[in-house]
Amino acid sequence: MRELRLSTVGAVCALIAVAGFAAGVALMATNGVSVLIPETGKGGAEWVADVQDAGRWFIAGAWIGGLAGLVGIVALMGFYDFLKHAGPVMIIAPVAGAVGLTLVTASHVIPIAIAQELAPSYTAENAATFDTFASACLLLNYFGNVFNWAVATPLYAVAILTTGALPRWVGYLGLIAAIFAGWLGLFAPLSSVIEGLTSIGFLAFFAFLASMGITILRSREPQELSTKPAPTSSV
Repeated sequence: MRELRLSTVGAVCALIAVAGFAAGVALMATNGVSVLIPETGKGGAEWVADVQDAGRWFIAGAWIGGLAGLVGIVALMGFYDFLKHAGPVMIIAPVAGAVGLTLVTASHVIPIAIAQELAPSYTAENAATFDTFASACLLLNYFGNVFNWAVATPLYAVAILTTGALPRWVGYLGLIAAIFAGWLGLFAPLSSVIEGLTSIGFLAFFAFLASMGITILRSREPQELSTKPAPTSSV
């Protein structure tokens, strides 16, 4: 245990998180459920029908996605361990990431309860209750993504670009995620066009997670890179 580095654990968890999210989405999509978090109104009624048809496959996919979010928290802690030498401000990144992924995970597992308890008895009379839970999930997801994509991700990306601890293209991937999913995503509720553009950042974020995991596993610790003795000048 003493020889196991947190950055290595985080890198492995990043790859597990990406695989878990992909598996969960694929399991739901192949069984007719296109989104994990239900919309309100007519979209919510359509989601209920899809979830009812998918049955346990939706529950399984949602559980996998929820667990992937928890694993992702460990990944962000490991990223901090690898990049903490970029400066004291880096402590904000794992804190924001942990808070963000906790909110996002809550928004991903509450739909499981909705599918199990509200969906089977969904009617026009209890639609308001359904819409309340759906709105809560959407809000939790929104604010969680703000912490993840608008705060934690750009901090890690800038740390990579300024320290050179990992290839620069990894840092640029993080900035793409931050710009489209994080900063532009802040205004997604105001425009369907902006919401569509955030999908670029969404995909970039998971590519960023995977690339961080792979490159950290292939790299030495930054402090090891900096311990080489400086060349002495000849007199």
